Amino acid sequence: KDPKKALKFFTAAAEAGQPDANCNLGLMYWEGDGVPKDPKKALKFFTAAAEAGQPDANCNLGLMYWEGDGVPKDPKKAL
Repeated sequence: KDPKKALKFFTAAAEAGQPDANCNLGLMYWEGDGVPKDPKKALKFFTAAAEAGQPDANCNLGLMYWEGDGVPKDPKKAL
């Protein structure tokens, strides 16, 4: 496990429009895995991935809204 390498490769893939990479970057920032925890960046990456049809990103966005983590708590939006 090498978070610095993961960040480098996921960033390049996300910039190329790869939805899974956006979702993985979202997870890194949401959990603070190898990067400072930053829910706002996580939201940005999860949203990009979800808009591209990445299903895990939709689930993660729902959890963010359900928990109010980096966004206003909104159970209706979460579902």
